[in-house]
Amino acid sequence: MIPFAQYVHGLAGDGDLVSLDGPFDVPVDVLAAEALRASGPALRFERADGIDLASGVFSGPSLTRRRDARPWSRLSLGLGLDPDATFVALLETITDLGPAAEKPEPTYTGQAASGTDADVQDLRFPQGESDTWPVVTLGLASVATTDGTHWAPVHGSVVTGDKLRVRVPDALPPLVDEGATVTVALGVPPAAITAAYLLAVTDRVDAPIQSCGVADTVPLVPTNGGLVPSTTEVVVEATVADRRPDFRSDRREAWEHVVESRPLSLSVERVLATGDPVVPVSPVGRPLADDLQLTGLTTAAALYHRVNNYWGISPVEWLLLPASAELGICFVASDVLYAGFEWQLANILFSFSSLFDTVVVVDADVPPHDFGRVLADVWLKAHPARDWTFSDPDAPAATRPRYRQDGETGSRLYVNAAWDPRWEDTYIAPRVTFETSFPSAVREAARAMWDQPDPATSDDDPA
Repeated sequence: MIPFAQYVHGLAGDGDLVSLDGPFDVPVDVLAAEALRASGPALRFERADGIDLASGVFSGPSLTRRRDARPWSRLSLGLGLDPDATFVALLETITDLGPAAEKPEPTYTGQAASGTDADVQDLRFPQGESDTWPVVTLGLASVATTDGTHWAPVHGSVVTGDKLRVRVPDALPPLVDEGATVTVALGVPPAAITAAYLLAVTDRVDAPIQSCGVADTVPLVPTNGGLVPSTTEVVVEATVADRRPDFRSDRREAWEHVVESRPLSLSVERVLATGDPVVPVSPVGRPLADDLQLTGLTTAAALYHRVNNYWGISPVEWLLLPASAELGICFVASDVLYAGFEWQLANILFSFSSLFDTVVVVDADVPPHDFGRVLADVWLKAHPARDWTFSDPDAPAATRPRYRQDGETGSRLYVNAAWDPRWEDTYIAPRVTFETSFPSAVREAARAMWDQPDPATSDDDPA
């Protein structure tokens, strides 16, 4: 388990985070969104008049750009993996954070945060140009019941120093009564926020943390609301003032496109913080935002696990909902077990998730990190006349594609970009690559030339 502050420090040590000193003339969410749009590093906003903020720490560069880093490299590091770990290793690690077959034994330690005289307004959360109040994002709500502690993602607004209006998954409010205590944890370890998103997108908020794999990974500490990670940067203990407030927000974190959400009005009772707190923020609604990446990865992990347990075998190599496509397309690499298998696979994925309206099936040997090759297979192998299959125009509207926000029904599409399993290998053209297109002597000469410095940019060039 990596504490959030240590995780941010690690990103900086790897040269994958840039610190900015305030005050900032441009709203934080605008700066964060621009850095993400440019596939830049994560940002830390160091402020003298409030807690430090970190953006982009769970996201990464767009898959449509050729980069050494992957969009999931930062989260891989946060979950204890090598940044270069395989995408499948990340999906399996995320799955292990959810409800477990065997009940893990939680670890309890002392709390890093301590009580302060500050209220939530003193924390100075960011406020965009169109926001009425400062905005809280990427939070974790913790609720204690007789079954145990329940976690869920939470976001909302700071109305006054002792009042929050937040949105949580629809399954959480029935677990608490008015006057009950809810804890909002900010700056939790990456494993904890990932687990909260996983429980939300799989509609398992009712599963107590004590029965999830994350309890065996993240040391916990009790609060007046429920258990939270012991290294949480900011802990806000509050009571439920209104379970059905008249609260609407234009901001919707990406998990709200998977499950219904509900507003809560909270009265803040106590704020605890570490000595130099830093909490994550997400420019909600912007491309490549952290909440979008977390939703896409946790949904992909859940779908990967479900489809590979559907037939009793594991034909799927990987499954991806790229943030670059706003989660509106599902790419899946799989062995095609028999003629018509890809049609069955696409229909199963559509039945398990309402996020996307397009499924693209590619061959099992196509790597997820080489997205150019994934897209190339769509036009190399999939003929529009026979490999692009639309449903009748009465399918439920997908929740994520921006062009399907009117709630009307439409068609769903699956694209078969895999070779027909009935074909003999002799009928399948070899892939054109650098390694297969040139003799070894030519390849070695080309690599030697590539490794030589460019005279036009050499430091010895007097120009």
